[in-house]
Amino acid sequence: MALIFNGYQQGNLMLWGIEYAGTIIGTIDFVTINDTHKYAEIGYVLSEDFWNKGFTTEATKKLIDFGFNELDLVRIQARCFEENIGSQKVMEKSGMQFEGLLRKSMLVKGQYQHVKMYAITDDDYRNL
Repeated sequence: MALIFNGYQQGNLMLWGIEYAGTIIGTIDFVTINDTHKYAEIGYVLSEDFWNKGFTTEATKKLIDFGFNELDLVRIQARCFEENIGSQKVMEKSGMQFEGLLRKSMLVKGQYQHVKMYAITDDDYRNL
């Protein structure tokens, strides 16, 4: 934990492993942090063999705790493709609220994709 905290303090984004039974099954991190406005964006990936088992939700909740309690953030957000129902559920179960659809906001494999934006604020977090 100290290595990760020090990495964030020094402006280096740090990747966290999601571990199960001694094996890394995915990663999660703050893909961006804005010190001026005190917000960050979460990104995560998980091996498909472990989808729908609560691992990503648990990791997301822990990272949200870290962001508000250790980094003094006021907002944490995450995005997913419109059709990614699993990721939407992770964000909702983690206390994030749907804020809107960013139409054609990401170019992936030559196609523009719609992206859903979710977020939680420090006030939302304290009221959970």
